[in-house]
Amino acid sequence: MEKEMCVLNSIQTVSIIGAGVMGRGIAAVNLRAGIRVRISDTNSAVAADAVAQILAAHASRPREDPPSVAQSDGPMISVAMSDSEIAAADLVIESVSEKLATKSAVLTSIEPYLRDHTIIATNSSSIPIARLASALKDPSRLCGLHFCHPVSERPLVEVVYGASTDLSVLDRAYQYAIRIGMAPIVVRDSPGFLLNRLLVPYMNEALELLLDGASVEALDQAAMEFGMPLGPLAHFDEFGIDVALAVGRTLYWTFPDRIVPSELLVAMYKAGQWGRKSGSGFYATQQDTSARKLAPGIEHMISERQRGHQCFSTEEITRRLFLPMLLEATRILEEQLVERPAIIDIALRDGLGMTQSYRGLIAWADSFGAARILDWLQPLQSLGKRFEATQLLLSKAFGS
Repeated sequence: MEKEMCVLNSIQTVSIIGAGVMGRGIAAVNLRAGIRVRISDTNSAVAADAVAQILAAHASRPREDPPSVAQSDGPMISVAMSDSEIAAADLVIESVSEKLATKSAVLTSIEPYLRDHTIIATNSSSIPIARLASALKDPSRLCGLHFCHPVSERPLVEVVYGASTDLSVLDRAYQYAIRIGMAPIVVRDSPGFLLNRLLVPYMNEALELLLDGASVEALDQAAMEFGMPLGPLAHFDEFGIDVALAVGRTLYWTFPDRIVPSELLVAMYKAGQWGRKSGSGFYATQQDTSARKLAPGIEHMISERQRGHQCFSTEEITRRLFLPMLLEATRILEEQLVERPAIIDIALRDGLGMTQSYRGLIAWADSFGAARILDWLQPLQSLGKRFEATQLLLSKAFGS
């Protein structure tokens, strides 16, 4: 009986709904771990193309990959053609566009076909689990499995639990992430979870600095000296302008006093400059990354919206970029979304691919001390609540 329960609780088969960039990446790491995968999409031709590409890439990998399940048991990866085929798995991962209505529709359509032991995970990068769970008759089987782009290079998986998530579901999802070679962290439900709660204030501030007159080169220098693998504008291109807007919108609805809506991003979205996925964003993405220049028209978009031409030192830019991220980290700790401060530094490292220059956000703050950080925040108070000291920071500064 104990052996049967162990088999029942382990993830042997996975279905992925959505054959876009993230869905393909998740499918590939499952295949590499020897887990049977079904992939589906509203466009079956897109799903078939995903399967062909994943198989071709898998065949070219070195031989040290885990052995595949015997072909007599069926193909290791295939297209699911119906809801019942999708549901016939131990784990179903939803990875469709970052829209509440779209994700909710997918979850409600698949729920009636699920087996008793099947768990559902959303790869949402910002929409709270509670909002998605409200669409389900049995919200206890839903958790978040937020993979990072590109999946093959970023080991972080945020395993997110909502108020209704069964603890056994959380445990199975966590163990599954380990089995496929990822580095999971457990995060309590919140808009943006952990990584995007930290990342959005940083990227938001980069746009504000740009419109205040900071140069792209100065932004890149400050970011990469901190340990970021890319400058902030290149990060927008990698994630996708559409995704950045969707995630920013979710956080703005919850924290409107700390998120500044970006007219520049909206203009880029309307112009079809969505980043790497569209071939052009802030940069023409086919350019050599070591010598890329802003894409045609971007400088004009920026200059039209620029409100000043301030001169900033590298230190000033570093503080503007990373103090909002640090303050958000202290709020995350106050809200007890993660168990300990070290998880914040780990999440940034594993989720963004930080370089050897990276000491850790918390380590960076500790090296200066809370009192010095409060001094840095003082002249930035006119910029709004995103630079307002938190109780956690004040308690560290005054020893209370």
